[in-house]
Amino acid sequence: MNWFKKIADRIIDWQSPGLQLRYVDELPEMVTDKVIYIVGEMNFPWLLAFKCPCGCQNLIQLNLLKDAEPCWRFKIDKKKKINIYPSVWRINGCKSHFFIRKSKIQWARF
Repeated sequence: MNWFKKIADRIIDWQSPGLQLRYVDELPEMVTDKVIYIVGEMNFPWLLAFKCPCGCQNLIQLNLLKDAEPCWRFKIDKKKKINIYPSVWRINGCKSHFFIRKSKIQWARF
């Protein structure tokens, strides 16, 4: 039965368009679902922001400035898909723990 779930997950993953990327100078007041905002200048982004994928609607803001802790990194591939490092683990609120790979949410499993 485990192999069936893996196949089903891959089909769902293949059909899902994933998260969209938007470059902005400032974070908008109204943040759209399933959009990752890359905030700052094109060559010097300082923040990633998006709504929590669990559905709680909380805004997640990830610092990109290397001089401040904690700090995240990201890479965008040729297909305009984003990878964010390290994982996102909310210590307050919903306590979600997930990775963003190829613009898709991968829930951490323990």
